[in-house]
Amino acid sequence: MMSAKAAQRGGSVLVFKRAVRREAALFLTPDNLAVFAALVVSCFITGNFGNQLTLLHGTVTAIWPPTGIALAAVLLRGHRAWPGIFVGAFLVHMTLTGSISNSVGMGIVNTLEVLAGAYLVNKFAGGKDAFYNVRDVFRFAFFAGIVVTALCATVGVAVLCQGGFASWNDYWATWLVWWVGDLLAILLLTPFLVLLFGHKHHSLSLAEWLEATLLLAGLIVVCVVNFGPPMVSWVPRAGLLYMCLPFLAWSALRFCPLEAAGTVLVMGGFAVWGSVHGYGPYGNTTSAPLFVAGYVAVACTTTMTIAAANIQQKKAAERVLEMYYVQNELKDDEIRTLRDTVEFLEENSGTESPKVRR
Repeated sequence: MMSAKAAQRGGSVLVFKRAVRREAALFLTPDNLAVFAALVVSCFITGNFGNQLTLLHGTVTAIWPPTGIALAAVLLRGHRAWPGIFVGAFLVHMTLTGSISNSVGMGIVNTLEVLAGAYLVNKFAGGKDAFYNVRDVFRFAFFAGIVVTALCATVGVAVLCQGGFASWNDYWATWLVWWVGDLLAILLLTPFLVLLFGHKHHSLSLAEWLEATLLLAGLIVVCVVNFGPPMVSWVPRAGLLYMCLPFLAWSALRFCPLEAAGTVLVMGGFAVWGSVHGYGPYGNTTSAPLFVAGYVAVACTTTMTIAAANIQQKKAAERVLEMYYVQNELKDDEIRTLRDTVEFLEENSGTESPKVRR
């Protein structure tokens, strides 16, 4: 009896070792190593850029781009992207804090956040196809943008406080900025990157390129007026935020979700940068994290929802047209069959049809 159990245990160990070797072999493929390197470099560069928008303690920023990039990578490449995410997060926090133990902890927190977010999006929001369905857009914003980021902020700020890089007295203020930074990164960067690298797109015609250029130029002018240094006296203190809405609706109704996501990214980038630097209606460090996040989150979710509804309507219209043509073909086939049958009967009966007699 013991020998049978030992043999079974040995077989299980052998299966486990083979699974580990197979997984390691998949990790070490040239394609995966290239993704690993790209993730490390992109997370390190964008993390240092995000550090320029620091609001509290030099470690918590108004937007944390590596989170949005990492989530897009996992949605596109699967869980095998996690080593690049961990190393990139470790290097970024190492440059910020200089503490190995704290950087390891933050790398683990950031990696688990992205893996959990990708799991929830794949399970409940359609994975990388989330931005082509209205319900999935809302589910993506809720699970990845709100739930997972809140859990990560709770654990991450505790790690910072435990390591002495933040004060427990400022826990909730730090938590709010952390949560907002990850929320904005996921809502602004992840949809654009997933749509750009995860789907095929039709080539734009010259007219569409001109239209897109006009849209982008107009949006940039409006964003500079709203979120840039004051240039003209007639712009009210509260800004002209409503002027951004026509451009967002324009991108969602006239183009695909990719162009809509790019438009939101441009507008959100101007809003965050200007607010952190003291410009625009959210230009102060007390209201910037929460209020600008609310504005950008609502604008992003609404625009992507309109784009998803538009693409769903177009697909539904295509299906209706396809069914119409199929039904017409079936009708024509039935008419031809009936005509052939009548002609066959006429030939065999030796009589003419009523139509011929008339």
